Amino acid sequence: MEVSPFVIVFAIFSIVSSGPVLQGRATQENSGANLEYFLVETSPGVYEVEDLVNSEITVLAAEADIVYYYFNQNDTLVGTEILSTNIAALGDTEFSTDLETVFLIHGWNGNKTAESNTELTEAILAVHNVNIIVVDWSAFAINNYISAKSSVDEVGEYVANFIQSLVDTSDLDLSTVTLIGFSLGAHVAGNAGAGLDGQVAVIIGLDPAGPLFSVFNTDERLDSDDAQFVQVIHTSTLLGYDLPLGNADYFPNGGTAQPGCGIDVVCSHERAYIYYAESVLASTNNFVALQCSTYARYIFGTCIGNDESVMGGYPVNKTANGSYYLNTNNASPFA
Repeated sequence: MEVSPFVIVFAIFSIVSSGPVLQGRATQENSGANLEYFLVETSPGVYEVEDLVNSEITVLAAEADIVYYYFNQNDTLVGTEILSTNIAALGDTEFSTDLETVFLIHGWNGNKTAESNTELTEAILAVHNVNIIVVDWSAFAINNYISAKSSVDEVGEYVANFIQSLVDTSDLDLSTVTLIGFSLGAHVAGNAGAGLDGQVAVIIGLDPAGPLFSVFNTDERLDSDDAQFVQVIHTSTLLGYDLPLGNADYFPNGGTAQPGCGIDVVCSHERAYIYYAESVLASTNNFVALQCSTYARYIFGTCIGNDESVMGGYPVNKTANGSYYLNTNNASPFA
């Protein structure tokens, strides 16, 4: 989910049980799976209900409606438009398969200029000489949430097709590809990775969306089989998926709400890409996390001596495995 043009201010969870509660965090249902509705601020002081139960699924977009934008260190702001029907246009840019390639994928109501895209494009290119391709799937993402969510697997398939075309026409090596997705975009990245048989090098899920995503249905969401390595940063219980999804999952401040955000759940949700951007820009990644089974055990110090790992960064720490916890500051610099 992206902030603009909507701001989510409140959420109600269904009290209807989805079945027996299993023991252990990794086997419990994601708390957003049974979310029935939330409120969105459509204009200052005006709120509407986003119904997740009775809304009609409306998708009028097609594969050709997804637009890709190529960026590099010489162009971090505008980008070159590339269509799936005209991939050859990349030949007129500085795109090079000698460099690593990073795909950025926005969330619900986002587009090319979503803050998650612009901040990460500038942060990564400020430090690393790579190809960046922003995936604009706004033709699908501008629909109501349930429609956008229902499009995730389809959009992921289209992105996989685009990447496969680069493999076929430009000799792109999937071992040099990283997919970074925010909110619903994290699940798009997962589906794209699955469509490429899990052969992309890395997927980074930035607070993957939680509402309506089940722990049991791995085919529609991000999971550890979608890439050679999957790192996930969890920052919001209400809007994000609050259970482990990847090879390494990081839960800053417990992963429920972020300091300095108060009751603003969107603020906590967005901290995922803000933390990631800082982790890339910093001369030293100081988001040091400790492997632990729960945040309570981390706070009480019972995990001291366990494996340490830095959250985020580029490239990410691929030796990490399991769930990691850390605390942050309530304002920048957060590490």
